[in-house]
Amino acid sequence: MKKLISGIIISLTIIIFGLAISIMFLGASAYKSNSLFYIFDYTFSIVPTNSMIGDQPDSLDPGDVAIIRNTSFEDVEIGDVIVYQDSVIISGRTTNILIIHRVVEIQDDGSLRTKGDNPVNTIDPHPVTASTYQGSLHSKITYLKPVVDLMINSRSLIFLGLTAVLVILLIWELAHIYRNISDHKNAELKEKHEQELTKIMEKEKEKIYQEIIDEEKNKNKNQDQ
Repeated sequence: MKKLISGIIISLTIIIFGLAISIMFLGASAYKSNSLFYIFDYTFSIVPTNSMIGDQPDSLDPGDVAIIRNTSFEDVEIGDVIVYQDSVIISGRTTNILIIHRVVEIQDDGSLRTKGDNPVNTIDPHPVTASTYQGSLHSKITYLKPVVDLMINSRSLIFLGLTAVLVILLIWELAHIYRNISDHKNAELKEKHEQELTKIMEKEKEKIYQEIIDEEKNKNKNQDQ
């Protein structure tokens, strides 16, 4: 039972640790290259702002996990939620970012006009082209918001806690392995000791038996004389 519980705890810890690592890796990769990192044509991203808050089934709230699919630019239709590259001015500096907004118009030249679902938004100033297009929203995960918020706002504490748990479990497992090895060695030593004791007893029996035979021979010899 203890082994089963330990295995479950280790598995859950590894899953959470892996999820945190994935979020940080994909986030860092997207931020550094200003492009999405796909695995088998899928990736995911955390929605950071309220620009996509709305009443559509695929509207997005801050903290939602957006599952993005690497689809063709030519397959995009009006109403699709897409991810694209754009340049915005933040604190007086031009910054390249990834934006997830809805397509509201397809222009004659094939470029896309987008807008966030939030009613306060206006149509985005820069059309999306094939070169800036990154992918389309496939689905979303909303029930992980508390976990996502915790991972985003308390990464250091999470990694410290998970590392501590992994170290404790590793020490516990090593102690368990050492105990098993020690028990196995003790069992081997006990068996070896019993075998040696049995040999000694057998030798003593043979010695006593031989002494009895020698004593009988001596008695018979004395009687004959």
